[in-house]
Amino acid sequence: MNMKYDKSSIEYQLNMESFYEMDEYVPMTKAERNALFDWVKKGYDIESNPWDYLDWNEMPLNYLQAYRLEYGYSGGPWDNWKGYGNWVYLDDTRKRIISKDDLLG
Repeated sequence: MNMKYDKSSIEYQLNMESFYEMDEYVPMTKAERNALFDWVKKGYDIESNPWDYLDWNEMPLNYLQAYRLEYGYSGGPWDNWKGYGNWVYLDDTRKRIISKDDLLG
């Protein structure tokens, strides 16, 4: 994925602004922050991901959500308030996340 981008373009500036907003409000590890920053700095939209992971509505996951799934965790301490019943699971065959209810059928 080598993409040409124009740092002065509105799209690039909006993506960087989205990054800084997410950095301020979404708890993430240093590795996550660095990976997200690199993704956006290369000119990609923060609402996209290189793994083509989708949510249960078949919409693309944002980079951070997909990164967490790709590297083996869908949540962290920031999600503890949701409780076990709200965790999501990755359907590897379709590259999309599914809820516990969908998993149990």
